[in-house]
Amino acid sequence: MNPLLRFKSIWIYTLILAFLGSFFACGHQPSYLQQGKTAEVSERWRVEKIDPARLSTDEKSVLETFGTPDYIRFFRKRSLEREKVYAWIYAEPARFVTFIEGKKTDYAVLDEDLSSLNDNQKDMLFWGEVTVGTVAALGLLYYLFVK
Repeated sequence: MNPLLRFKSIWIYTLILAFLGSFFACGHQPSYLQQGKTAEVSERWRVEKIDPARLSTDEKSVLETFGTPDYIRFFRKRSLEREKVYAWIYAEPARFVTFIEGKKTDYAVLDEDLSSLNDNQKDMLFWGEVTVGTVAALGLLYYLFVK
């Protein structure tokens, strides 16, 4: 068997595994949410059961004070660090409690863009990809037509 074909098939299997693995790794569901159903809003879960052992001290105090939230929603903080923010939503009476990395905050500027990259990092990544693609295309053209 041609070793080049075997090498290509290894790459194909690697890409298939990477795509399948990305489906499992891209969830933002909090680790303390034992049972919850996805809601009609993206990255929002209807809470059925929370594991108190996995909560931070601030989260435990809010759970003891207000009880189990109706929903938990994932956001990113609108800053250069783009920390994870979980919002506990209580329907009756209406309450909205936010936690940044497990610490309760009274006010946080939230962003629905779930990417962990800020705008500068996205621009750098984009132009890096454009540069790499251009160099690869020029290298391929040189290999095919000049050499």
